[in-house]
Amino acid sequence: MLRRRGLLTVSTFYGSLFYLIFGGARITNAFSTSKTAITDFSRNYNCRGNLYAESNVESASLSRRQVGELAFGATGLLVSFIGTRETQPEEYGLYGVLPVGPYKRKKTIMDTILPGKIWTFDQKFGILNVQVPVRMTVVKLTGGGLFVYNPIAATPECLSMVRALVAEHGPIKHIVLGTVAIEHKVYAGVFAQKFPSAKVWLQDGQYSFPSNLPDTFLGFPAGRTFTIPKDIDAAPQEWKEDFEFETLGPLISRDGAFGETVFYHKKSNTLLVTDTVLEVTDEVPKIFEDDPKPLLYHARDAMTDVLEDTPEVRARGW
Repeated sequence: MLRRRGLLTVSTFYGSLFYLIFGGARITNAFSTSKTAITDFSRNYNCRGNLYAESNVESASLSRRQVGELAFGATGLLVSFIGTRETQPEEYGLYGVLPVGPYKRKKTIMDTILPGKIWTFDQKFGILNVQVPVRMTVVKLTGGGLFVYNPIAATPECLSMVRALVAEHGPIKHIVLGTVAIEHKVYAGVFAQKFPSAKVWLQDGQYSFPSNLPDTFLGFPAGRTFTIPKDIDAAPQEWKEDFEFETLGPLISRDGAFGETVFYHKKSNTLLVTDTVLEVTDEVPKIFEDDPKPLLYHARDAMTDVLEDTPEVRARGW
């Protein structure tokens, strides 16, 4: 059901957008024609009785077409609105842009890594019952304000947590997308739009399919979006105080692309990475406490198994 809703939302959203762009000219011309017809009719009302009847029939036919076109467009917009509205804190209305698990409901888990300095925000990402954590990291800068690495889905719940940090530690000054991976960049533009004073930094090699588009067409704000500098000398002064960083790639081929910039937080000896380094712990990540169904699915030995939700079963599924 969730998968069908996601596809429905995408199709109706872009269908409506396509219609409004390419069908708008027809609607505009129709209204213009109708207005002209009504004006001519008013001028000649007293002397052209027969033409009045013909004009009235033609105008009525034109109005029915207009009503049909407007109704079609309005229906698409209504379905899109229903599918994308956020009625719960965990919901992400734009999930249809990349309709993968856990679809519209994206629970956020916040964890303090270093009190007053570093925080992580976890959500889940995956296809069907193959779901893994996806993480955003927030670091307090020495000069005040916050540094965000790899934004996640900007749900009301996530934004409220981040804004609580902003209220205590200062504004978000830098938002960094340190990868070209779609599961990260699909959320970064929306997140960046929520914090209009922050500078946005993108890993070199960003791409779109089926045709490459400018970064602003992918949701990144114009005028404050930049490519991550090649070296520390070209970096913002605030980065130099807190970080060292290195970039791998971009490596682009017909089979895909890879590019990543990792940051080393000097004062805490913390390395911020995306996919270059991966740790799979024995402990089940906290994000699965909200919805353990993917773990129960993979803990089965056979499709017909019905398992009780226990810590042992979850660990086996993980």
